[in-house]
Amino acid sequence: MDWSGLLRGELRLTFDILAGLAVGMLVLRSGLADKLMKRLLPLLRRAGIGPVLGMALTISLGSAKAGAAFIASALNEGRLGERPAKWGTLMLSFPAYLHRWPSTMVMAVSLAGLPGAIFGATLLARSAARFVLLAAILRRGEGESGEITEEAAGSARKVKFGKRMLKTLPIAWFFYGVAYALVPWAEEALRSWLLGGTAFLPLAGLTVAAASIAHVSAALALAGGSLAAGDLTVAQAVFALLFGNSLGIVTRLFRANAGYYFGLFSKETAKELLFWNFATTSFFALITLAAAALPLIAEAM
Repeated sequence: MDWSGLLRGELRLTFDILAGLAVGMLVLRSGLADKLMKRLLPLLRRAGIGPVLGMALTISLGSAKAGAAFIASALNEGRLGERPAKWGTLMLSFPAYLHRWPSTMVMAVSLAGLPGAIFGATLLARSAARFVLLAAILRRGEGESGEITEEAAGSARKVKFGKRMLKTLPIAWFFYGVAYALVPWAEEALRSWLLGGTAFLPLAGLTVAAASIAHVSAALALAGGSLAAGDLTVAQAVFALLFGNSLGIVTRLFRANAGYYFGLFSKETAKELLFWNFATTSFFALITLAAAALPLIAEAM
């Protein structure tokens, strides 16, 4: 095992958690979350989202981990029930993705042109559709009540979830270490399977999909190069990018979410969060893959 690589990864993970926590706390302490919530609460209320979840969604614009810590604190204090806490936590990834998406889109277009633009737009649409589904599920059951008052807003700014987040670091380090040791074997097996040959995509497309398991920028660069060389069509490049992105769902979930789920919530709740995160993400990944496959099926007929 490359111990120096593991150490660098753990340091990046630590920085990501602490920086996200700092941004989330800044959004909360500055009062920006309160101002946004007062404007958005009537709209969110129709979706079954009350003030606690609304505040968490606002915080997650800076960091989904900080938003989840806010929900965990409200759950422990009895201000939020188990059901809205679970589905609300799953919804946090969309606002967190919104502030990352512009840079992803710029990179995708610059490296892969039209296929990159379609790929980036599809990822955003997929994340938004999942958010709408989760909001619909939340609305059908027990939600939360309450209004954003000055007293409630002030108490929200005083929530001390820093220690809770810091407690997740050892668990996050553990899960990252396990992933660092085991996931490369799984990724290599997937690459071997992909590059073993299939009639659905040419070798260039399979290479793009295999590269996407490791890092999206490498896959985008390969897709752009293969498209320029005439080895891939636009439809094949889009499918390859989405296929590789979908294959990496499990590894991304394990690396990015498992640590703070188990650090913030009970074991049972954390296991449910992991399961439903995978289930809902995979559902929309399969839908987008099926849609991307239609032009390829039409070309083959």
